[in-house]
Amino acid sequence: MTKLRVRYLVGSEQKVVALDPREVRLGRGTDNDIVLPDFSVSRQHAALRFENAAWWVHDLQSTNGVQLNGEGVEKCRFGVGDSLKMGIFVLEVERAEPGEAKNEDSAIPSATLVRPLSHFTDGLDLELPDSMLEPLEDEHESEISTSIPVSDSTGGGFFKYFNQLARELIQADTVDQVLEKVMDIAFQALPVDRGVILLGDSVDSTTCALMRSGADVVHKPEQDVPVSRTILRTVMEEQVGLLSLDALDDSRLAGGKSIMLHGIRAAMCAPLWAQKRISGFIQVDSPFEAGKFDEMHLDFLITLANYAAVGVQRSEERRKRGRLERYHSPSVVEEVMTATDADGGTRLRKKDVTVLFGDLVGFTAFSESAELDEVTELLEGYFNRSVEAIFEHGGTLDKYIGDCVMAFFGAPMDLEDHALRGVKAAVEIQKRMLLWNKEREDQGLPSVGCRLGVNTGPVVVGDIGSGQRVDYTVLGNTVNVAARLESSAAGTGEIVIGEATRAALPDDFPVEDLGEFAFKGLQQKVGVFRVPVPGAPQGQLAETHVMPEDGIEAVRGAKAGS
Repeated sequence: MTKLRVRYLVGSEQKVVALDPREVRLGRGTDNDIVLPDFSVSRQHAALRFENAAWWVHDLQSTNGVQLNGEGVEKCRFGVGDSLKMGIFVLEVERAEPGEAKNEDSAIPSATLVRPLSHFTDGLDLELPDSMLEPLEDEHESEISTSIPVSDSTGGGFFKYFNQLARELIQADTVDQVLEKVMDIAFQALPVDRGVILLGDSVDSTTCALMRSGADVVHKPEQDVPVSRTILRTVMEEQVGLLSLDALDDSRLAGGKSIMLHGIRAAMCAPLWAQKRISGFIQVDSPFEAGKFDEMHLDFLITLANYAAVGVQRSEERRKRGRLERYHSPSVVEEVMTATDADGGTRLRKKDVTVLFGDLVGFTAFSESAELDEVTELLEGYFNRSVEAIFEHGGTLDKYIGDCVMAFFGAPMDLEDHALRGVKAAVEIQKRMLLWNKEREDQGLPSVGCRLGVNTGPVVVGDIGSGQRVDYTVLGNTVNVAARLESSAAGTGEIVIGEATRAALPDDFPVEDLGEFAFKGLQQKVGVFRVPVPGAPQGQLAETHVMPEDGIEAVRGAKAGS
């Protein structure tokens, strides 16, 4: 009989196993003679048997099948020089050395079990552990058990926990809620005493987002948490899920000070893996008893960690989208969310934008004598019409300042025509105000007027504020000039723009040169232009126009000289 052996890789480690003529079983389960630890391999995948004076490979009804030299087979003879492929593993058949015995160290040591994540990128059909496919029990016939006995061959029907988790994650609004629900499922399904979820893309940068011991849950704990950096580093560097039957007596984890410090015995750790990157870790353990976990528990934890990663990712996207919707139109939000290089404008940066200020005329006097609901109705009507026009032209709402609205164009998305968009938005606001006044006139209500200032130039844009609150906003002299144009140069129903905005418009764009204005607080004079509004007589509500003292003479002088 020709003695054979097989050579293959598990991660970066090469394995060589001499074949036993009685039978050699291969599969994902740790009870196999050759353990191939990956979900692309079935729990009992194949058997190598010496029959009729030759070696034969038998496919044990595996999910992804067996290939001999690249061809799929169910039962086939093989020999020296052949290759057997099972899942992601390729086993090369060689002639064994005389007297070579079966390598008992070929399987992963019983103290530690790892699950590689390479199957996420190999394009194979993945076989879920059998325990996850158990049918759901009738909720009226039995209650969900709080743990899964290690000896229970069915795994207690893990699928029902994922079904429960999926329903609960849909209702989770924040990352904290996602992590709490994930850890709650871990404590229901696994015989664990402690659990920790850390977020971060490297071991050194992770922070503890949730810690649970028994029934006590702490978000973002300040105290030292029972987590092993040795275990985390192994999981991160080898991209595996890891199970240790007794971390205190595990040669693979020898030297881990935190293991001894926190008394970590039976332990499992899995990475939060989504979109081919690790975004955190979940570690569960028992400080009281070794050997509490088995491979089905590790399979469950890996899948649970994947649910957690996706849940965290979606919560972050939901938070980011909700924040963007405060400032941007739906189309801009969608573009920011889908752009591969967009950061949502959170970084401070310098760029050219166009800033718009719009203010109600005579609002202060009106609000002194009006009822509260009248004031609210007036503000809502003005703000709704203004923001709709701003969003239609791709603008970003900065803030409301009393009865004033501030917006800018050209951030976070770059817009080459941001000046034209800003001016068109201002024209649209005034047109909507004209239509609104017709509606108010029909209802016997007084007319409402607003004035608008638009200016273009460099600003600092990004998240600005304190640790408790930040706003996406713009700062700089360009903003100050826009505010002065609106408050000190524009009349009721008018739009005035700065010279930089005028220079950015098409040459044939209709504007009226009002000359240079000297504004309070600004050292240099500013060239001012008025943009006509179709169908609107300029100064139509002049009798209600209350102008700030520092701008009255400038406006009168400009108009007298025109």
